Amino acid sequence: MTDANSFDVIVVGAGPVGLTLANLLGQYGVKTLVVEKIRRLEGEPRAVTLDDESLRTMQSAGLIDAVVRDVVLGYGVQYFDWQGKPLASIQPTRQEYGYPKRNAFRQPLLVKTLFEGLARFPNVEVRFGHELVSLEQDAHEVRCELAQAGGRSVVAASWVAACDGGRSKVRELSKIALDGDTYPERWLIVDLAERTLALRHTRTYCDPRRPAIRLPGPQGSLRYEFMLRAGDRDEDVLNEQTFRQWIRERVAQDAELPLVRKAIYGFHARVATRWKDGRVLLAGDAAHLTPPFAGQGLNSGIRDATNLAWKLAAVVGWGVPAGLLDTYEPERRPHAAALIRMALRIGAFMQPKTLLGAWLAQSALRLACLVPACRDYILQLRFKPKPQLQQGAFHPTASHPHSELLPQPDVELPTGEVVRLDSVLGEGFAVLGWDTPAFRERAASLLPNGAPGRIVALLRSDEDFLPTPIDAAIVAVRDRSCALEKTLADHDAVAMVVRPDRYWSRLIDHSALASPAKPSNQGDNHVQAQQALA
Repeated sequence: MTDANSFDVIVVGAGPVGLTLANLLGQYGVKTLVVEKIRRLEGEPRAVTLDDESLRTMQSAGLIDAVVRDVVLGYGVQYFDWQGKPLASIQPTRQEYGYPKRNAFRQPLLVKTLFEGLARFPNVEVRFGHELVSLEQDAHEVRCELAQAGGRSVVAASWVAACDGGRSKVRELSKIALDGDTYPERWLIVDLAERTLALRHTRTYCDPRRPAIRLPGPQGSLRYEFMLRAGDRDEDVLNEQTFRQWIRERVAQDAELPLVRKAIYGFHARVATRWKDGRVLLAGDAAHLTPPFAGQGLNSGIRDATNLAWKLAAVVGWGVPAGLLDTYEPERRPHAAALIRMALRIGAFMQPKTLLGAWLAQSALRLACLVPACRDYILQLRFKPKPQLQQGAFHPTASHPHSELLPQPDVELPTGEVVRLDSVLGEGFAVLGWDTPAFRERAASLLPNGAPGRIVALLRSDEDFLPTPIDAAIVAVRDRSCALEKTLADHDAVAMVVRPDRYWSRLIDHSALASPAKPSNQGDNHVQAQQALA
């Protein structure tokens, strides 16, 4: 195999998940090939919601400024009952991961930004019009046969990441099945342009006669979604007179807007029986299909890419054993499955079958919102499953058996500049803890050998920066919001080792810092790397 056709990782699929993974791999210096069967970027405006975790990943990929230019930040959802009266409004104000919880976007614009971001990396190549037709693997590599105009070619890589969607060719070739259900309900999507109503929030009409959703987007875009009945015929509902009348019944001034796209889709709640087959890994819709009601399908795929990218980099470039990739599915599957269950619950509420059922469910919600704690739980989106790992590449403790995603507050630098936390954590591992002599002495020994790493010394919100000996290896920041102080206290820790995807891998207490630092040698560092990564 020539060097031009040999790679560390082949990413199959140039959708938003595959391009996110390629950007993250590019930052780690991983030699990557992206292959896409169509000849251009995908132009379909499919997903419409990015959450706070996904925007944090865009920040990690170095593209946040470009991405948010095409995003409506911080929109909510207004629910209307079967009579068209306001029922509830979910408008979360918390931003513990650095961004609003719900953000509207246009998928073609995001894909374009992600693709253009790859130009930064000489180690990443994209080949459009190359369709995967077969693959075979051995103990060392995966060989992929590609069909393109003018013939066929063979490329090889140590690993293949399948980001090729719900009808994944990689999943088919790997003989991996999908577990779960495909539901009989179908929905009509109508995308419009040149919106004239400025309201930024989604409207959900929980009307059993015709459940509907109105979703404003950036740059004047607007989407309507209507649930179809069993007797509806495709040719009837796709007729403009039909769906424009449905739109007119919701917001009259939207009915005359220019049409961009119309499509009918079903929904699925299915998960691949396994996400790894030797050197082949599934991500995004190739691994799990999520109902659309919670807006989490694409976001779950971006979480896959975030988890997978640093592990691939660790295995191909940091000297970590390939067994680290066995933690990918155990870490990601439970959370993806929990989001599917949440979407199904929301869907059941949005799609009442009868007027009586709608009245009962909506009356119960109104009563629940009279209780402040219940209202906060619902309106602040606290029912969304927490981003945490049940098992995997971290060190659980008796009191903290699950690793959690670290919050991302603003922190202050000695210069007075205020920045988001991740900008000082860097691209790799980080040791984050209270700035003490013991921490400064021991922190470097906690970083895994061979991986990029940074030491971040924390000052409390009521402390000043004092002149200290210059140490270029340590970044000092002030925890001005007390968010990190609370996180460390909640975990009974004075420091923690943070993974590149911002989950903690190890909690450090006083006793660990009090023990004398060991001489740093290759053998000890190799052990530390295994402890931090596995």
